[in-house]
Amino acid sequence: MSLTPRHLLQGLALYALGLLAAGLLLEQGFGVLPCPMCWWQRYAHAAIALAALAGVLAKRPTVGAATAGFAATAGLTIASWQVAAQQGLLPYPASCAGDDQILAVGADLLSAMANTTVIPCDLETFTLLGFSLAAWNIPAMLLALALSVITLIRLR
Repeated sequence: MSLTPRHLLQGLALYALGLLAAGLLLEQGFGVLPCPMCWWQRYAHAAIALAALAGVLAKRPTVGAATAGFAATAGLTIASWQVAAQQGLLPYPASCAGDDQILAVGADLLSAMANTTVIPCDLETFTLLGFSLAAWNIPAMLLALALSVITLIRLR
Protein backbone atom coordinates (compact mmCIF):
# COMPACT_ATOMS: atom_id res chain seq x y z
CA MET A 1 0.00 0.00 0.00
CA SER A 2 1.39 3.36 -1.02
CA LEU A 3 1.05 6.31 1.31
CA THR A 4 -1.00 9.13 -0.15
CA PRO A 5 -0.01 12.77 0.31
CA ARG A 6 -2.78 13.12 2.90
CA HIS A 7 -1.36 10.16 4.84
CA LEU A 8 2.08 11.74 4.73
CA LEU A 9 0.69 15.05 5.98
CA GLN A 10 -1.18 13.29 8.78
CA GLY A 11 2.03 11.55 9.78
CA LEU A 12 3.95 14.82 9.61
CA ALA A 13 1.38 16.54 11.83
CA LEU A 14 1.54 13.72 14.38
CA TYR A 15 5.33 13.76 14.26
CA ALA A 16 5.49 17.52 14.92
CA LEU A 17 2.94 17.21 17.72
CA GLY A 18 5.07 14.42 19.18
CA LEU A 19 8.11 16.70 19.16
CA LEU A 20 6.10 19.36 20.98
CA ALA A 21 4.87 16.79 23.49
CA ALA A 22 8.43 15.59 24.11
CA GLY A 23 9.54 19.16 24.83
CA LEU A 24 6.65 19.69 27.22
CA LEU A 25 7.35 16.37 28.92
CA LEU A 26 10.99 17.31 29.45
CA GLU A 27 9.93 20.70 30.78
CA GLN A 28 6.99 19.73 32.97
CA GLY A 29 8.04 16.23 33.94
CA PHE A 30 11.77 16.62 34.37
CA GLY A 31 12.33 20.34 34.91
CA VAL A 32 14.32 20.94 31.71
CA LEU A 33 13.53 24.61 31.14
CA PRO A 34 13.69 25.93 27.55
CA CYS A 35 15.81 28.88 26.51
CA PRO A 36 14.52 31.46 23.97
CA MET A 37 16.02 29.55 21.02
CA CYS A 38 14.34 26.38 22.30
CA TRP A 39 11.03 28.24 22.23
CA TRP A 40 11.72 29.34 18.65
CA GLN A 41 12.24 25.69 17.71
CA ARG A 42 8.97 24.78 19.43
CA TYR A 43 7.22 27.45 17.36
CA ALA A 44 8.60 25.76 14.24
CA HIS A 45 7.23 22.40 15.46
CA ALA A 46 3.81 24.00 16.03
CA ALA A 47 3.90 25.64 12.59
CA ILE A 48 4.74 22.30 10.96
CA ALA A 49 1.83 20.62 12.74
CA LEU A 50 -0.63 23.39 11.83
CA ALA A 51 0.49 23.55 8.21
CA ALA A 52 0.31 19.78 7.82
CA LEU A 53 -3.17 19.68 9.40
CA ALA A 54 -4.30 22.49 7.11
CA GLY A 55 -2.96 20.49 4.17
CA VAL A 56 -4.92 17.43 5.30
CA LEU A 57 -8.14 19.47 5.44
CA ALA A 58 -7.57 21.38 2.20
CA LYS A 59 -8.83 20.32 -1.20
CA ARG A 60 -5.35 20.93 -2.55
CA PRO A 61 -2.78 20.15 0.16
CA THR A 62 0.18 21.63 -1.72
CA VAL A 63 0.22 24.86 0.30
CA GLY A 64 0.13 22.95 3.59
CA ALA A 65 3.00 20.70 2.54
CA ALA A 66 5.08 23.64 1.29
CA THR A 67 4.40 25.69 4.43
CA ALA A 68 5.35 22.72 6.62
CA GLY A 69 8.59 22.47 4.62
CA PHE A 70 9.36 26.15 5.17
CA ALA A 71 8.65 25.77 8.90
CA ALA A 72 10.94 22.72 9.03
CA THR A 73 13.64 24.74 7.27
CA ALA A 74 13.22 27.51 9.85
CA GLY A 75 13.46 24.98 12.69
CA LEU A 76 16.54 23.43 11.09
CA THR A 77 18.15 26.86 10.76
CA ILE A 78 17.48 27.75 14.41
CA ALA A 79 18.74 24.38 15.67
CA SER A 80 21.87 24.64 13.51
CA TRP A 81 22.52 28.18 14.74
CA GLN A 82 22.18 27.07 18.36
CA VAL A 83 24.51 24.10 17.89
CA ALA A 84 27.06 26.30 16.08
CA ALA A 85 26.85 28.79 18.96
CA GLN A 86 27.26 25.97 21.49
CA GLN A 87 30.45 25.00 19.65
CA GLY A 88 31.70 28.61 19.66
CA LEU A 89 31.38 29.00 15.89
CA LEU A 90 28.61 31.63 15.93
CA PRO A 91 27.41 34.14 18.51
CA TYR A 92 24.11 33.65 20.33
CA PRO A 93 21.37 36.14 19.53
CA ALA A 94 21.30 39.15 21.86
CA SER A 95 17.84 38.16 23.09
CA CYS A 96 19.22 34.94 24.56
CA ALA A 97 21.16 36.60 27.34
CA GLY A 98 18.19 36.59 29.71
CA ASP A 99 18.88 40.20 30.75
CA ASP A 100 16.70 43.19 29.87
CA GLN A 101 14.22 41.07 27.94
CA ILE A 102 11.18 42.32 29.78
CA LEU A 103 9.85 45.81 29.26
CA ALA A 104 7.22 46.25 31.94
CA VAL A 105 4.87 48.95 33.09
CA GLY A 106 3.62 48.87 36.65
CA ALA A 107 4.94 47.37 39.84
CA ASP A 108 2.55 44.39 39.70
CA LEU A 109 3.92 43.19 36.39
CA LEU A 110 7.49 43.73 37.56
CA SER A 111 6.95 41.76 40.74
CA ALA A 112 5.31 38.94 38.78
CA MET A 113 8.21 38.86 36.36
CA ALA A 114 10.70 38.72 39.22
CA ASN A 115 9.61 35.13 39.78
CA THR A 116 10.06 34.17 36.12
CA THR A 117 13.23 32.36 35.16
CA VAL A 118 14.71 32.91 31.70
CA ILE A 119 17.23 30.26 30.77
CA PRO A 120 20.17 31.67 28.78
CA CYS A 121 20.77 29.92 25.47
CA ASP A 122 24.38 29.14 26.30
CA LEU A 123 23.34 27.01 29.29
CA GLU A 124 22.84 23.42 28.16
CA THR A 125 20.36 22.12 30.71
CA PHE A 126 20.03 18.63 29.23
CA THR A 127 21.99 16.31 26.96
CA LEU A 128 21.13 12.89 25.62
CA LEU A 129 23.98 10.60 24.61
CA GLY A 130 26.29 13.61 24.71
CA PHE A 131 24.19 15.77 22.36
CA SER A 132 22.15 18.85 23.26
CA LEU A 133 18.47 19.01 22.46
CA ALA A 134 19.27 21.50 19.70
CA ALA A 135 21.63 18.95 18.16
CA TRP A 136 18.87 16.32 18.29
CA ASN A 137 16.50 18.78 16.64
CA ILE A 138 18.67 18.93 13.50
CA PRO A 139 17.86 15.36 12.33
CA ALA A 140 14.30 15.82 13.57
CA MET A 141 13.85 18.86 11.31
CA LEU A 142 15.62 17.13 8.42
CA LEU A 143 13.05 14.32 8.67
CA ALA A 144 10.17 16.81 8.76
CA LEU A 145 11.62 18.59 5.73
CA ALA A 146 12.05 15.28 3.89
CA LEU A 147 8.42 14.33 4.59
CA SER A 148 7.30 17.71 3.26
CA VAL A 149 9.36 17.33 0.09
CA ILE A 150 8.17 13.75 -0.48
CA THR A 151 4.58 14.95 -0.05
CA LEU A 152 5.12 17.73 -2.58
CA ILE A 153 6.66 15.28 -5.06
CA ARG A 154 3.68 12.96 -4.70
CA LEU A 155 1.29 15.86 -5.23
CA ARG A 156 2.77 16.65 -8.66
